[in-house]
Amino acid sequence: MDAEHASIMLVLLALFATIGWVIYLAADTAKRQRRIKAQTELHGRLLDKFSSASEVVEFLQTPSGAQFVDRISSDREEPASGILRSTHRGIILVVMAIGCLALTRVYGWDNNPLLVVGVILLCLGIGFLISAAVSHRLSRTLDIARRTGDTQP
Repeated sequence: MDAEHASIMLVLLALFATIGWVIYLAADTAKRQRRIKAQTELHGRLLDKFSSASEVVEFLQTPSGAQFVDRISSDREEPASGILRSTHRGIILVVMAIGCLALTRVYGWDNNPLLVVGVILLCLGIGFLISAAVSHRLSRTLDIARRTGDTQP
């Protein structure tokens, strides 16, 4: 594989990856906006049911009211989902790096851009995996899972 063909292949790969990422981000943003809009409408309708401030205060003192306030005030994700997402990305990047490095071995090491791409992907993948491991360790050490409402051990 000569350098010209490899560079064309890398440009096309980057183009498709970028288009896929933009489509994913647009779909994810639209989904989040719909969810937030539905939650806002639900909360608004619920608060409209109260006729006085004392009813609102009574509601907020109940377990359901506390849960209502907690849902409004914390739109954070659970630590476990961030750790899993980081692990997922790290594994995918490491596998892609291994593929690029294997192709580099097949087509030769001399001036092969796949070697550079493979090393970059490998470093990114290892970084994601280290990040997931550190986040997991910190969440256990700081007991974050229990404080955010996650009841699983």
